[in-house]
Amino acid sequence: MTLTAFTRSGLFWLLALLPLTLAAADPLPEPLTFEAALNTARNPAHFDLLQIEQQLAALRAELGINQGEYGFSVALQGRFREVGTSDFALPGDEDGDNAASLIVSKPLYDFGLQNSRESYLTLQLQALEQQKYLMLERRRLNIMEKYFAVLNADNDFIAENEALAIGFIRYDNAVEDQALGLVAEIEVLRLQSEYELIRQRRSLAVHQQRLTRSLLAEVMGYPDQLSSDLEIPLIDWQRNLPDELDTLIAQALTHSPEARLANARARAAQTAIGIAESSNNPSLDLELEVSSYERDSRLRDDWRASLYFEIPIYSAASADKIDLAQAKHRLALADQQQSQSHLRLEVLELWQKIQQLQLKIQGHAIEQDYRDRYLDRSRAEYELEFKTDLGDSMVLYSRSNSQRLRSLYAYELAYQRLSALVGSEFLNQPTSSQ
Repeated sequence: MTLTAFTRSGLFWLLALLPLTLAAADPLPEPLTFEAALNTARNPAHFDLLQIEQQLAALRAELGINQGEYGFSVALQGRFREVGTSDFALPGDEDGDNAASLIVSKPLYDFGLQNSRESYLTLQLQALEQQKYLMLERRRLNIMEKYFAVLNADNDFIAENEALAIGFIRYDNAVEDQALGLVAEIEVLRLQSEYELIRQRRSLAVHQQRLTRSLLAEVMGYPDQLSSDLEIPLIDWQRNLPDELDTLIAQALTHSPEARLANARARAAQTAIGIAESSNNPSLDLELEVSSYERDSRLRDDWRASLYFEIPIYSAASADKIDLAQAKHRLALADQQQSQSHLRLEVLELWQKIQQLQLKIQGHAIEQDYRDRYLDRSRAEYELEFKTDLGDSMVLYSRSNSQRLRSLYAYELAYQRLSALVGSEFLNQPTSSQ
């Protein structure tokens, strides 16, 4: 390979990989916003998108190949041949028998086979595009779930860190009181045992902070960028939910990405039956040939125009091809029914879960108000040097807040999943119009 060829090849691959390199190197904002995290669902450098984009490119190329096979093809054929002339050859006969031919050919008609193949590949392409859309929706929900998991881990750490501080103070004071003879040894051991359990829970909370951030970074496609600070999104948990479950289910069976993907695959499988049925159809081809010969001969033609036809009489595999295509179509229909069954149950589960989480969030709000007021009272008693349970109040307040936020994030995830199934416009329209 010459230096120029090497340089051009290297430049080609550099330009091809440059967009992916830039996409992967683009840093995430700090603190990481909720919107920025969800936008990484379309990160072109992530292997999920790389895989499906290459599948789409391969299928588009296959469709182009199929279309090209039914277009004009031009070929140049030639030979270089030396021959030994016979004793009866006339003076001047050449001993070279070189020839060149220009051949133009085109399939004219195949009684529907080409149309069936093109329709099948087109439907396969549509199904794969639906699969890509479904993958992006699932990536978005997965990123949302991992984002909320980080926030939950941070809230758990806050509560366990406060519990650790309170547990250590109690254990340390007990050690000092034991030295003065004010506390029995068994009480010190009890507090030490409780403190060790608290240390284990705090250590687990720290590990969960790191693990959840790693999971979020991986699913976003930024494995080397672990966000230290995440934006806390505002969530409206009082959004209206349609009362008619059957309406939601009917919408999901037609609108959801899962339903559209199953439908597209079923249509493609049905079209494949047409390919199998047309595989033994007659075919008609046109061929034009223009030739030039070094040696003259009456048996050679300067040009030819030919029509070739083929009528298959018998093929042992013809019926089996149709049976195979029909079996794959029935399998696609069964998958479609399975998808519909899954959608009906999932919509029911999400519909019930959202309503239950709304009640749960209401209960958390009341408990949080109680913990807030109890903490204020404990803090006031502490300032007045009364005996108080301020430490316990702080821990219980943090844990109550953590549980409230956990339910809030679970509600948002369930609502967004239902919205992906039926469409946000449909879910947000007034209940009376549904």
